[in-house]
Amino acid sequence: MKKLVSIVTIAVLAISSLTFSGCAKGEEDPFFSIHTRDARLTQAWNMVSMTGTVVTTVDGLTTNVEYEFDGTNLYITTDGVTESFAYIFNMEVKDNGELFSEEFLNNTVTGATIAQSSKTSYWYWGDDNQSKTSVNLDLTGVLAAWLNYDLPRLAYNERMMSVDYADNYTVYDPVSETYSAASESVLLEVKFDVDLTQ
Repeated sequence: MKKLVSIVTIAVLAISSLTFSGCAKGEEDPFFSIHTRDARLTQAWNMVSMTGTVVTTVDGLTTNVEYEFDGTNLYITTDGVTESFAYIFNMEVKDNGELFSEEFLNNTVTGATIAQSSKTSYWYWGDDNQSKTSVNLDLTGVLAAWLNYDLPRLAYNERMMSVDYADNYTVYDPVSETYSAASESVLLEVKFDVDLTQ
């Protein structure tokens, strides 16, 4: 009987240390994962949705840009004028810190390529490297404007990234040699599924 209690105690301690030591959690992470956040992040990913708004004000002039991606088409609305594109965004995050991202924007009617870009760069954890709830990703295309992403959900097969910040800054115009007050507010949510073809 004592042997059974000892075995059960050892098993419970082993599972507890596995659960709590290497698997830091985001707000919406799975309750239990046998994979660390490093292992869950370092895979090939396909973007499946994106929603967001970026409001920029420079010298009193405001520009409002809204993004909506439904898994097939990307809609970019700038001050009420909407453009749509057939859209693909993929990335591969490697365990050595390397990051590859690629983006394809095509005409939704003709399928003709409007723009495409790819980039090999880097990634690293954005916070204290303990909780691993944010990540720095040097990406291409639409996502090139932001470096730090919160990771509210990081499962082995799906990932949600978000950007939520506001900033005030000064813009210098070298032609007129004047400074202008500026601000930017960003609220963006991007979802990825693991790429099963790799």
